[in-house]
Amino acid sequence: MGKLRIKNRTVDDIFKELKNIAKLIIQYKSSVAVYTVMALLSTAFGILTSLVSQSLIDFVTMSPASDNILKFNSIYGILGAAVAFAVFGIGFSAVNSRISEKIRIRVNTDMTASLFDKYICSKWEYSSLFASGDVLNRFNSDISTVSSSVIGIIPTLITRSFQLLAAFAVIFYYDRIMALIALVTIPISLIFSRFLVVRMHRYARDLKKINSKMMAFNSDALFNIQYLKSFGLVNIFCAKLREIQKEYIDISLDYNKFSIVITSVMSFIAQIVSYACFGWGVYRLWSHAISIGTLVLFVQLYGMLSSSFSSIINVVPTLINSVAASERISEIQNLPKDEELDDPESMAFFEGSKNKKLILEMKDVSFKYIDEDEAALNSANFKAETGDFIALTGPSGEGKTTMLRLFLALLEPNEGEIKIIRKNDGRSLNVSPATRKFFSYVPQKNGMFGDTLAANMRLVKPDATDDEIKSALKISCAYDFVMKEKSGIYCKIGDGGVGFSEGQMQRISIARAVLRDAPIVLLDEATSALDTDTEKQVLMNLSEWCKNKICIFTSHRSSIFEVCNKAYVVSETECSELM
Repeated sequence: MGKLRIKNRTVDDIFKELKNIAKLIIQYKSSVAVYTVMALLSTAFGILTSLVSQSLIDFVTMSPASDNILKFNSIYGILGAAVAFAVFGIGFSAVNSRISEKIRIRVNTDMTASLFDKYICSKWEYSSLFASGDVLNRFNSDISTVSSSVIGIIPTLITRSFQLLAAFAVIFYYDRIMALIALVTIPISLIFSRFLVVRMHRYARDLKKINSKMMAFNSDALFNIQYLKSFGLVNIFCAKLREIQKEYIDISLDYNKFSIVITSVMSFIAQIVSYACFGWGVYRLWSHAISIGTLVLFVQLYGMLSSSFSSIINVVPTLINSVAASERISEIQNLPKDEELDDPESMAFFEGSKNKKLILEMKDVSFKYIDEDEAALNSANFKAETGDFIALTGPSGEGKTTMLRLFLALLEPNEGEIKIIRKNDGRSLNVSPATRKFFSYVPQKNGMFGDTLAANMRLVKPDATDDEIKSALKISCAYDFVMKEKSGIYCKIGDGGVGFSEGQMQRISIARAVLRDAPIVLLDEATSALDTDTEKQVLMNLSEWCKNKICIFTSHRSSIFEVCNKAYVVSETECSELM
């Protein structure tokens, strides 16, 4: 037989995520233990306060108090105890709130940092399958859900179980029939909880999925707002948002209806049991079997017993929601990891290759993206040596950018090999994440962060001087317009390059690659937004600067042939040399 499934998730999958949550609880066991003890003390003082209330009412009504658990000789003792228990209860509750928030923040930040490390160090091909808005939703909403469960599940189960047992014990001490009546809701609740688990898991995953879809849509729309306005797409995207919102509303209202039905049924049963308990208590009072204080105590304790059991039952949907969140976090955590970036062998090879001539060689490489049916490259061959300025041309979408990603080890060949070879001794190293230090890269998108220009430049060379930055800007023909800015190289760049034209951002990106000063330079359509004269000057400057480097330039423009000494064309999954 196949495994039992709950909406495409096996029970084993759910238990696996429960184990992950349990590991987090164990990781913070000391803090959780302190929080639990404080919660238990707060609960104990709540029970004691109810017993004091019983004694106070019996004292002022002059009812027989021989069966009271707490014995007091005067009104002052009762009032003193009431004040003391209330103050201690409030104090413990306040301290507990502080402790729980500290734990929650600590767990949240630790999980966020860990997940960030996992995501950013994962293989690019796999991590790129997730929309940025979806990833952000996992970082924020899902981590918050799981971190809250770490400090909520075990302490809630322990403290509420203690409260339930203590309340039941006191009721049972006074009246066994009352205690049995109060327990009627438990078997009914357990029957409902099984149905609740299945439906809650589905709703939890569906709600998180639609939330991620909405966040991804909003993120893309806000990032591309200039384009939406320019192409008159604002109304279309506003309508699209409302379509996604309708999906969210439908799922939310469906869940709400389900919750209302379950809650109403449980509340109706609890209300009947509550009336039965109260009626029995009134009968016992009428028959002089209990005092007025004891009746009030029954009412208070039944309230505690009912609320504590409801809290225990509510752990189920909370846990299911946490499982759904943990599943989504695990999807990021389980992404394949890049190889070690600081591999000793590659570091030694890199240090030994300084001022040496290199060869970058691709042999019989075939590659297919994991989410595509057709191959991007088939048996591709490519060779470049120090001093080469190579044009990589071909129709859009035929594999030029894919080749650069393969050189950078953002992608791994399905077949074939890519090597960096030291020409003087013939030693070689397979291209991997650890060989990225050999490359400077200018992507099609500028890759600028919201910071100063100088800070963006120093990302690739933290110790770069102002003069080195200015020198790089001159090579890319960016110096003049940058220095016209009031703050010069310390001018502010908005997210994604806001504040500068696309052509200006391309030149700044080229300058950053120049500043890195790696032996192999990859430029992906790096001058596509430049006018003819500026492009010609940039290419001339780069050809001069790259005399002791390997420079590979993807482009559709014929101007690239004026400076290159070799050219390859990538078309119909093949790569062939032109000259």
